[in-house]
Amino acid sequence: MNTAQLEWISVSGRLLGSLFYYAPDNQNLAPIIDFFQQSDWQAEWQPTLSTDVVVKIEQGLLSEQLAFEYQHLFIGPNALIAPPWGSVYLDPESVIFGHSLLKLREFLRQHEIAFVIEQNEPEDHIGLMLMLAAYLAENHPELLNVFLAEHFLTWSTRYLQLMAAQQESAFYQGIALLTQLTLTDWQQQLAIEVQKARLYR
Repeated sequence: MNTAQLEWISVSGRLLGSLFYYAPDNQNLAPIIDFFQQSDWQAEWQPTLSTDVVVKIEQGLLSEQLAFEYQHLFIGPNALIAPPWGSVYLDPESVIFGHSLLKLREFLRQHEIAFVIEQNEPEDHIGLMLMLAAYLAENHPELLNVFLAEHFLTWSTRYLQLMAAQQESAFYQGIALLTQLTLTDWQQQLAIEVQKARLYR
């Protein structure tokens, strides 16, 4: 992998990860929301995006209910349409803190990667996983392919399919589609062969 590839994974991973991890009214998200409000943001994105994806994101940002949409999709109180934790998809009992999370924690422990989490979330939250990919691209590129192949891309497509299919929020539909296109681009650029995994949701 070359420097340009790693830089793109770092930038796109942090942007997308933040959108999934933080509520829209969180101050950490303000500069990222500003980026997606620029008229030419899609010109800076890899790969080329369809009009549908761009329109969903740009129109979705105009919603006055965006914070409510985030609450509904990521927190509850009702059952989540697309739970954002990997072990829900990979564990036979579809629970958070499942076996796949323990394997991720062992991967992090083995490579002495400390996780500093602002919110009380399992480490396999979609937002944290995207930001972890960015961190690895910046600091441990030799671990990036293993992380993506064995811990992240095994379930991310299913999660993003569910998020893209929901009708509650055009913005998060668009972000899910954008993220899937971006992860597919990462996989192709890095020639990653994703480890096969049985999904339970």
